[in-house]
Amino acid sequence: MAKLMRRGILPLAMLLALLGVLAGCGVSVDDSTGSGSGGAVEPGTTEPTAAVDKLPPRPVGEIRVDGVTPGSLAAKLLKGYRQGGTDAHFDVSDAEEARAFEAFCTGGTDIVASQAPISPTVYSTCQKNGVEPVQVEIGSDAAILAIANETNVGVDCISVGDAREIFRAASPVTSWSQVGYDHGATDASAALRLKVTGPEPSSGLMSAFSETVLGNAEPSRLMLRGDYEAHKYESEVLEAVGSGTAESELAAHAEEFQGSAKDLERALRSAEKAVGVAEFQVEKGIEDERSEEEQEEDAEALTEAEEKVEKLGPELAKAEVTAKQAKSANKQVESRLGTLGLFRFGFYELYEERLRPMEIEATNSEAHPECIFPSQTTATDGSYPLSHQLLLTVNLATMKEPEVNQFLAYALEEAQEAATAQTLVPLTDEVKNTELAWLHGDVPPDVVYYPPSRIAEAEEQSGETS
Repeated sequence: MAKLMRRGILPLAMLLALLGVLAGCGVSVDDSTGSGSGGAVEPGTTEPTAAVDKLPPRPVGEIRVDGVTPGSLAAKLLKGYRQGGTDAHFDVSDAEEARAFEAFCTGGTDIVASQAPISPTVYSTCQKNGVEPVQVEIGSDAAILAIANETNVGVDCISVGDAREIFRAASPVTSWSQVGYDHGATDASAALRLKVTGPEPSSGLMSAFSETVLGNAEPSRLMLRGDYEAHKYESEVLEAVGSGTAESELAAHAEEFQGSAKDLERALRSAEKAVGVAEFQVEKGIEDERSEEEQEEDAEALTEAEEKVEKLGPELAKAEVTAKQAKSANKQVESRLGTLGLFRFGFYELYEERLRPMEIEATNSEAHPECIFPSQTTATDGSYPLSHQLLLTVNLATMKEPEVNQFLAYALEEAQEAATAQTLVPLTDEVKNTELAWLHGDVPPDVVYYPPSRIAEAEEQSGETS
């Protein structure tokens, strides 16, 4: 389960031995450029580079938690802990992850709930202030790239490299024929313009996705393609990708509704002519002094024709409104064809009848691609390339304080069941037990550490895209 393993973690004895070997070879560990979203991690060996007293004092008896979005796993765990009874007061905020981490590094919050690890540039602020981040995993999620269900774009599988080319700034990708494997494109699907939509760049989902795909956990608008359509809510992304059932049904019968409206229009015109004829016959009957019985028949024919006009008028008006709505719906449906949306795994599962997810190629092999379908299984075992961890980040010193330690222990004990209930990927027993051992003081926790070269590289990239 490579995806769920703590990246860059070595037992202390092995780490010390490795440091000795590297020093003997003349290699500077500080200049190494660790890979993976969590950066380099050393088990309890980092030293603060600034005095902790540079930070404001923590409010007594209070736990400040930031980055908690409504409905998230962290929100569920917080609610359960508070309902169970606690003397600690919680100050919970839902700031975007980047701002939450900035507050964390300057002592403004105690715990950050996030979908992406702390970035090298923000970590440098922590380092200057003597904050030693420990990131506690409470579950996993996955980013899903999906089109509208029953849409044929000629491609079912794309690579991480394809995703990068699709999302990056100055993307050259405008057609589905430019990406993917085993193209089965028809003339119609090949002509579909590839459009892209998803959450705001500052969202946790985009941060985690960007870390994996674009190589930067702090995405901005300038890092994304110029026509990227950003939405605050996933429900809006869903609508941008594909219409709802009612709109799709209306669009599917657009021609039928148009035909019905035209038929009613012809029937109304015919009925109006019949009224004209009947009126002429009534007048003619009076002029010709037809019998009373004949004049009554003429009057009845006129009444009948007028009643038909009165009936057809509203029916035509209603039919024309429906036909107009259907035409508009059809236009909307057609405009969304080929749109690729970025979703959380849990949201995708709720609306999988409306979405068709892309498989993601795991080996970057053109000759023998291994396309992985997103599922609970492939996200859990790490084989799905766009899965990511859900984290609670806490300062090492703060983690040892009783009220914070007790909350984190509760969160780990309840995380597996809570994640399963929210259609997320639960922790493995191994990760859960290791993190509980950190809290109990049985083993040193893994403190996040980025070497100076990695920080400088990230700051340079950030400067280029700001």
